[in-house]
Amino acid sequence: MTRHGNIASSLVATVATATVLAAAADTVSAQEGLSFEGKRVETIVPFGEGGGADTYSRYMVQRLAPKLAGEPTIVVRNIPGGGSVNGANWFAQNAETDGTHIAVASTSTTLTYAMTPDDPRIEFDAKDWNAFLASPMGRVIYVHEKTGIESIEDLASYDGELIMGVQSPTGSDLPSLLSLDLLGVEINPIFGTMGGDQHLAFERGEFTANADVASAYIQMAQPLVDAGTAVPLFAFGYANEAGEIERDPNFPDLPSFVEAYETVHGEPPSGPAFDAWKSLFYMGVMSSKAMVLPSGASDEVIAAYDAAAEALVNDPAFQEESGAYIGDYPQLTGEAARESLRNATTISDEARQWVVDWLNEKYDIQM
Repeated sequence: MTRHGNIASSLVATVATATVLAAAADTVSAQEGLSFEGKRVETIVPFGEGGGADTYSRYMVQRLAPKLAGEPTIVVRNIPGGGSVNGANWFAQNAETDGTHIAVASTSTTLTYAMTPDDPRIEFDAKDWNAFLASPMGRVIYVHEKTGIESIEDLASYDGELIMGVQSPTGSDLPSLLSLDLLGVEINPIFGTMGGDQHLAFERGEFTANADVASAYIQMAQPLVDAGTAVPLFAFGYANEAGEIERDPNFPDLPSFVEAYETVHGEPPSGPAFDAWKSLFYMGVMSSKAMVLPSGASDEVIAAYDAAAEALVNDPAFQEESGAYIGDYPQLTGEAARESLRNATTISDEARQWVVDWLNEKYDIQM
């Protein structure tokens, strides 16, 4: 071996050793202080089994548990209903503040909270939750092969309607409904359909359109694409540092919504409708998922979860495998996660009113 080869080998070995030591140091750091030894941590998922939030939560908590001091048992409890309101209300009213209750705040939760602030059913204040891990997550729109649609170009001439399961008109499916409407597609939404039921109905051909966050798409829709049953049309995209919406890095072969709009209409999107779409895009993609502690959690509990989340995202094993489950998106921890949740629960009065008027006109829904 040449001298340069020896140097290169030494450098590789040094970097590998440093990486292992750094991961070990992260774990040790995460496990200092408050211990959860012998504890059972319950994760509240305000949706039924099989949807994007459920898939994300089950993946994350399995890997988070070993990073918490004392390595507690973390279980998932699904409390569906009301477009995530039922589970969110339960969490706000019943969660222990000692770290034995956490929850996932998904797009449905933050959109419902932001879009209907005066809804008497909402008995939680998402802005008061303490996020310790936040995950941007892309979204993909796809159709059933029975529609005959093979690409985004076919939407311009498609004169049928697409049947799509929708959990709630103010939940995570709202950006998908708006996207397809702005592309000129006639949608027949079946409201009140939960995530797992959406997938089953799509597989049977009863629904002809569906939308998934990256985690659910990779796990549940990609096999349908591989089998020829599903045809992906576009991903929402991803905002770069300049705020420009580019192709989703996890789905580089799919056009972004902006590209899809230009393909169908011959010009880029603009105006109040696009402003409203962008507000929902930042809620639904850039601030898609967050793991949270309840309001009232102590600084010690928050610090313990911050450290565990930091150790998780810096773990080389997690970095290597997570892309296949949640996509290769940067994971936010600590104060960055809390800032992401604040952004996800905020929408301008103008954008909110545009969406309210659109839902009323399009689907006769009063908000």
